[in-house]
Amino acid sequence: MSENKMKDRIGEEVKIAKETGKITSKKIYEIVRKAVADAVSEAKGGAEEIRPIVADALSAAVEGLKAAETGVAENIKAVLEGAVDGVRVHKDQAIDVVRKEIRELEAKLETERAELAQSVKDALQGAKEAGEVFPEEIRTQIESVVTDIKLNSTELLGLTRETVKEAAKQAIETGENVRETVAQIAKDATEKALKESRFTADRVQKIAEKVMSGAVEAAEEAGQEVKDVAHGVFEGVQKGIASAVESIGDKTKEFVHDDLARTKEDLEVIEELFLETVGRVAKRSGETAKAVLVDLIEQTEKTTSVLREKTGHATEKVAGRLEKAGKEAVKTSVNTAGKLTRAMAEEAMELGKRSVDVAKGAISGMWKGAKDALQKEKDNQ
Repeated sequence: MSENKMKDRIGEEVKIAKETGKITSKKIYEIVRKAVADAVSEAKGGAEEIRPIVADALSAAVEGLKAAETGVAENIKAVLEGAVDGVRVHKDQAIDVVRKEIRELEAKLETERAELAQSVKDALQGAKEAGEVFPEEIRTQIESVVTDIKLNSTELLGLTRETVKEAAKQAIETGENVRETVAQIAKDATEKALKESRFTADRVQKIAEKVMSGAVEAAEEAGQEVKDVAHGVFEGVQKGIASAVESIGDKTKEFVHDDLARTKEDLEVIEELFLETVGRVAKRSGETAKAVLVDLIEQTEKTTSVLREKTGHATEKVAGRLEKAGKEAVKTSVNTAGKLTRAMAEEAMELGKRSVDVAKGAISGMWKGAKDALQKEKDNQ
């Protein structure tokens, strides 16, 4: 649709609305929204095409309202909202399509993961069955290796929490060096689970919660060694994350620029998210474990933890790789970000002022209403 055609359409439809007695703000909004949506759809361009379309729509609507001898001021809000929503129509639809595709991909990813886990299980079961024909010594070795492979793939197999819980239970039953044993179990489980796939802050939280809740639950069900288990699992998970973090520096050579940036952001919040996760486990735990975990959170916040040291070093490495990966790209990004920040600051200032005006208007309205009610009450007396 040409700009003149859009302007003529708006003018004509405003005229018809006036003649049929349907010229309301809602009608004006719909006229402008549909006209702008059609014009943007045909233009299929960027800001350089959208701006003149909106400007022409506004101009046509104002002229049409004047010609129809209908108030412009009281309808300008409907005109502007119609124009903006008209611009949004096709992008909103495109975003909905992308969201649907993402949901489908996420579902597909879960299916692929489930199939991968089943493939690993089938492979290991096949290996065990094949080993049955060998002498006992070889058969025992095969079974041992199969178990170790499973132990290194607990997250993939969906067994992280239950494996830790069972291991903690057995450590409690032995009654020897419970705290140290649980710490080692938790460290190994956390480190292995994190190394199974790409390191992200979200995965750190999920795995830490599985490991900690599994161990604490084992102790509370056993009704003993709760303090030692809570101490041990906190220490172990922290060290497991730190160990996984330490290995990130070597892997960053394979990362593209965006991966590096995301990893740097994740590393910067790891300790905070870890302590947040400990807090969640504490809330769900009994009084003994809760007291231990809350105390450990407070101590960690006051001191320099091993996790903070490791994430600090890893962040520096990633930052160095990030800079090396593209100084010019970073410079351009910073410049763009600077311009965007300035533009956002100006907009925020304008919107902040408007928010204050709206709030004052609302308060003024409430005071006026109260004053009128009080005056009415006095008049009635």
